[in-house]
Amino acid sequence: MDTHALATLIRQRFQDDDPRLPVLPEAVIKVRRILQDEKKGAADIAQAISTDSTFSSTVLRIANSAHYNPQNREIRNLPMAIQRLGGRQTLQLMTAISSQMHIAVKDKHLQTILRTNTRHALLVATAAQHLAKLIGSIDTDEAFLGGMLFDVGVAAIISAIPEELAKINSKECTKIIRLLHREMGGRLMTYWDMPDSFIALTSHHGVEADDRPRENIIDLIDTVQFLLKSQGHDLPFDDVPEGIDTLHYPPAKRLGITPTLLAAVEVELEDGFEELQAIFSELS
Repeated sequence: MDTHALATLIRQRFQDDDPRLPVLPEAVIKVRRILQDEKKGAADIAQAISTDSTFSSTVLRIANSAHYNPQNREIRNLPMAIQRLGGRQTLQLMTAISSQMHIAVKDKHLQTILRTNTRHALLVATAAQHLAKLIGSIDTDEAFLGGMLFDVGVAAIISAIPEELAKINSKECTKIIRLLHREMGGRLMTYWDMPDSFIALTSHHGVEADDRPRENIIDLIDTVQFLLKSQGHDLPFDDVPEGIDTLHYPPAKRLGITPTLLAAVEVELEDGFEELQAIFSELS
């Protein structure tokens, strides 16, 4: 089956609401509804999360992490963790967790792709959050979530056609994912009813084109990817231009990136990534 036929098959599975596709867990949907009700708060969010061990344990670990708990005051219950994080940020973290819940695939090569993609998403999310904080014009929580979600099309493809991908060699598999991950990421974000900015991010990251939306979050993620590549990190399914430095990369220029900002992100990246990786490692 060629790439065109596989793309048609994946699109059809989105149209058919195929159960193999990644879905937002019921707890995430409940928290969305709670946040739309002004009469509800942290206790209601905690109740919605409490029956899901993955969400409840991960939210607690994040609330007690050095990033959110600089004074080292341990929190042991969900309502207090949600008060510390805030309802909106809790929802964003739950969405990020949902995007990294590994799909049950038997093929070892596809398992490796998912693990590699998760590790890269954590790197991008860490750097994006730090850079957004330094820039000041981009919400840091949205930057983090953008880093976690921008390549979610990889999981969408693997979940939709695992048997078909397992039948082809690794080179062809990588080629198919590279060609389709933006489109399928956009479809998955639409399927999850995510904001337009995240649909645009997954659909257009890494491509300078006339139809590219002028969203700061896309420029931020592309700048981070360029920075990571310049530091020797592999980009699993995206390319960046060669022969120019980060400051002359169009997305970085649009954000007004300076050498000082880049240096600060490089300093913070390693520690922040290690902490985040430890938190998310239990999802694998």
